[in-house]
Amino acid sequence: MEQPTDFKSMGKSLRKQRIIDVAVKVFHEKGYRSATLGDIAKELGVTKAALYHYVSSKEDLLSIIYIQALESFFANAYEIGEMDLPPPEKLRLLIRHHIKNIIIQNLAMFAVFFSEENQLPEKDFQKIRKEKRKYTGVVEGIIKAGIKNGYFRPTDPRLQAYAIIGMCNWLYKWYKPDESSQTPDEIADHFIALLENGYLRGQDQPGRNEGSESMARKRGLFEELRAQSKALTGLIEELEKFV
Repeated sequence: MEQPTDFKSMGKSLRKQRIIDVAVKVFHEKGYRSATLGDIAKELGVTKAALYHYVSSKEDLLSIIYIQALESFFANAYEIGEMDLPPPEKLRLLIRHHIKNIIIQNLAMFAVFFSEENQLPEKDFQKIRKEKRKYTGVVEGIIKAGIKNGYFRPTDPRLQAYAIIGMCNWLYKWYKPDESSQTPDEIADHFIALLENGYLRGQDQPGRNEGSESMARKRGLFEELRAQSKALTGLIEELEKFV
C-alpha cells in the first residue's frame, strides 16, 4: 500500500519520521547553525507552531537524529558479534554492514552526525559518546577473539577497531551515489581486501625491493615476537598469583 506523501494526511508516527527526514535534509544542506525550525516547517508545508506539537526545539530535533543514527549503527551489530562464526568472517560481515547498511543508506544523516556532534546538549553529547564506545567495543571484541585464536596478527585491538570504523565512516565525505563507478558491494570488497592484505605487493610479484622488504619482514616478525613475549609474560604473572 502506497504511503501518503502529504504531511497532514499522514499518521502520527509517519509525521514524526517525516520531520526527522526533512530536518536531516535541511541540516545537511544549510548546516545546523544556519538552519531554523522555520526552514523545516516550510519544507514540510506546515506552520512553525504546528511543528512544536512534535519537537520542543532545534536541539531536541538534533538529539532525535543522533538517537536514530545510533539505532542504525547497532542494528545487526550485536547479532553479528554473537554469531557462531570465525572472527575473520564476523569482521567481514560487520564491515560490509557498516558500509552498505549504515553509511551509504544514510549519507545525509551521517553527514549531520559526524559534523554537528558538538552542537548537542551536554547530557545528550555524553550519552552519544557512550553509545559510540559500545559499538567500538563490538568491533574490538571480534579483533580480540581473532588474535586469541590465531587468526589476526597481534596488535592493539582498540586502535585497530578505531582504524576500521574510521575508514568506513569517512565514506560520507566522498561517496556520491550518482557519480561513483563502484557499487556498495565493490567498495566493501575493496576495503576488506585492503584491511586483510595491506597494500604491499605479494611475495611472488615483480618489482619488489628484496632488501628493503626483507628487512621490513624481519622487523614485522620481531614486533610480533615482542608482542607475543609481552603477552606471555603477562600470562605468567597472572598465573603466579595462584601458585
